[in-house]
Order: sequence, then structure tokens, then C-alpha cells
Amino acid sequence: MDKKIILYIIAGLLIIGLLVLTFFPGVIQAWKDSGKIASEKCKPAPGYTEESWREHMSHHPNIYRECLT
Repeated sequence: MDKKIILYIIAGLLIIGLLVLTFFPGVIQAWKDSGKIASEKCKPAPGYTEESWREHMSHHPNIYRECLT
């Protein structure tokens, strides 16, 4: 019985994680960029256009503060 509960918890966490990554796909890129210097994180990431990268950065002003000024 205890093994079923643990499996349900693990399955629930996986589902929640997949939902978060589905609805917020840029969160991984923002997390990666949080430790970079300004000149590195202001460049568009692979797969982004200049306009879409600026839009992405605008959703994370605490991380991309230097790029948005």
C-alpha cells in the first residue's frame, strides 16, 4: 500500500513538472541565464529572433534588468 502512495506522488510531481514546462517553456532558459554576465545573457538564445528574445526578457525583468534598459 505504501508503494502505491509513493508512486502516485512521483507521478503527480512528473505531471506537474511537465505542465509547467509546457505552459512556460522559457523558464529553463531564464534559469540558465540567471548566473551569466550581462553581455552574454542579452544575446538572443538559439532558436529566438531578436524580437522574440526581447519579449522573453520582458517576462523576467529581475533576471534581464541590464538588457531591458
